Amino acid sequence: MASVGKTALLVILTMGAVTGVVFYYLAAMFTPQPGVVVSLYRKDLPAASEAQANKAAASPAAIDESKFTNKVAITILKGASTQGNPNYDPDTSKASTDALVTWTNADVTIHTATSGSGPQDPNSGKLFDSNFLNPNQKYSVPASKISPGDHPYYCKIHPYMTGKITIG
Repeated sequence: MASVGKTALLVILTMGAVTGVVFYYLAAMFTPQPGVVVSLYRKDLPAASEAQANKAAASPAAIDESKFTNKVAITILKGASTQGNPNYDPDTSKASTDALVTWTNADVTIHTATSGSGPQDPNSGKLFDSNFLNPNQKYSVPASKISPGDHPYYCKIHPYMTGKITIG
């Protein structure tokens, strides 16, 4: 009887060792390796020079702010992405046609300053559109490029964020 117990113990120990070795090699095979990404969904980022060229093409032409003595500053407030919080400061602005209107994103998330009353407005973005403003980024447009009158604007990402600028 003792020999059957010894044999059973040896079989169990051998099976445990084989299972451990197999598991070790399988785990090593599927452990992520630094610098190696295997995914159906992965897309490589463009090279730095290509990314800078794409960014330059997507961003509006730089405006020489020194040519403007009259400037109107609008700040996208911190916490503006939370519905119900104050969003633009001031909410309603006035600018003469010789002014430079500048939106600055003081929030910690991306926003836009887009002309129109909201995404459903067929004229949305026709007068001005900042595209995505990262935190601390700014967007400027000469008031002369915006027609005189009252113009609502909003954030395309957070359409409940609205403001108004009057040119004239």
